[in-house]
Amino acid sequence: MKRYIYILACTFGMMSCIQDDYLVDGGVSSQEIGTDTYTFLQSHPQLDTLALLIERAGLIDDVNGENTLFAPNNLSIKRYVDEVLSEMREVDPEAEYTVNDIPVDTLEKYMGGYIFPGKITRDDMTLEGDILTAINGEQRRISLEPRDEEPYEDKLSSFPEYVFYTYKKGEDWDEWDRIVDDRLVRVRSSNLLSTNGVIHALQGNHILFDYEGN
Repeated sequence: MKRYIYILACTFGMMSCIQDDYLVDGGVSSQEIGTDTYTFLQSHPQLDTLALLIERAGLIDDVNGENTLFAPNNLSIKRYVDEVLSEMREVDPEAEYTVNDIPVDTLEKYMGGYIFPGKITRDDMTLEGDILTAINGEQRRISLEPRDEEPYEDKLSSFPEYVFYTYKKGEDWDEWDRIVDDRLVRVRSSNLLSTNGVIHALQGNHILFDYEGN
């Protein structure tokens, strides 16, 4: 019996790792995904909730245009829902809040911050980053930066380059190499090429809309 439980635990552990590492930045073996962006989101188990929010926000045509999507995954969306629910329960311990309760006007206002005109690939990015304007008028710094960290520390002469999607905090942007307040969000997988645009999937520790609470 103990052996059976151990095997089950190992199996679920392996499944968890597979789900967590479904996309890893630094380049993918096959960049072409063979579908339009929205269809890809719908079919992917880590991005299908994003597809629902994009539909509710009325942004399917924008996502399927010649644009670039920095895609928050399902975990990022769950983090947002959990944050909002936690605040609500400070007032009403019985409060309920799900992804379906996110107001449409909130989605219309903020979801466009993940969509940028044109096809932006790693080849277009710089170390210092470029300040780009999303379709909702918000700005982000998009950069491609090497990181000296485990497991590569002291083992490589050059280090993996990661795409970063950065929020400005305060009136001015921080210097790219002296980040004080700005919030960097690492891209987990970059350069996924749909039949219409480009997708860069953000890490799950990002909270949808960079939500910080009330």
